[in-house]
Amino acid sequence: MADRQITGSIEVVDPAGDTALEKTFDLEHEQDQNSGDVFGATGEYAVSVALMNTEIEGSSQASKTVSIDDTDDERIGVVFNTNEGYEPIVIRVGTTPKDFLEVAN
Repeated sequence: MADRQITGSIEVVDPAGDTALEKTFDLEHEQDQNSGDVFGATGEYAVSVALMNTEIEGSSQASKTVSIDDTDDERIGVVFNTNEGYEPIVIRVGTTPKDFLEVAN
């Protein structure tokens, strides 16, 4: 997680092309923010993240299409990194918080 406050927005579009999540966030260092009931079906989800008035290692946005195979266990995570050697904004699928911490350490 980045070592400063991060403000931005996230949009998740479901396999049918409908917006499943659209919200803004304001995160402090090491803070998480969760949204439930985003997945209605298995399939490909398009995720877009945009930061407002800040950049992480020169990046202020990221987009990725991810596959959700188990709507009960899987979740989408976005990790903001300031560590060199890692992508500044990582979007990935996991089942536990540890899955997302692996890209931040």
